Amino acid sequence: MDLSDFSFSILNNNDTLEGFDCQDSEINDFFLEDSKNFQNEKITNTYLFKEQQKVVAFFSISNDCLNDLGYENSIWNKLHRKIKLPNEKRIRQYPAVKIARLGIDKNYKGNGLSHQLLDFIKGWTFIEHKPACRLLILDAYNKSIQLATYQKNDFIFLLDSDKEEKHRFMYFDLMRLE
Repeated sequence: MDLSDFSFSILNNNDTLEGFDCQDSEINDFFLEDSKNFQNEKITNTYLFKEQQKVVAFFSISNDCLNDLGYENSIWNKLHRKIKLPNEKRIRQYPAVKIARLGIDKNYKGNGLSHQLLDFIKGWTFIEHKPACRLLILDAYNKSIQLATYQKNDFIFLLDSDKEEKHRFMYFDLMRLE
């Protein structure tokens, strides 16, 4: 199964979302109850992969930035080294796109779509995102399956201090796609 088998579009008010179930109540609730409102209020944009009218997968993104406010200097310096910015180019904020939510319907899981979806988001963001954007960031559920999926897709933990938290902060440097 391949994402290219499905149609891709931005969410619109006429889309039928009922019937989607990714087996995570938080993500389902966001998608079914909040995604249209968040999009109308310009908080996130949601994009759909559909088979006919059925939503197979979705992702919601927003503009964001990663900044050094609230981080120890050692963490911020570690990020600079990881993304290999020369000292004279270092700044206090990096433009980013945040993956706010993503989900794959339970009937389509186990076919490699999660990896394809993350690869699609990386490439699509890098090519299609009009403002300058260096990083793709997310707050991953601190669950082994989710973390392993993101790590297999080259997302890196920013912090060690969030190991026991509900979410782990991760990033992908989009310059790696060049």
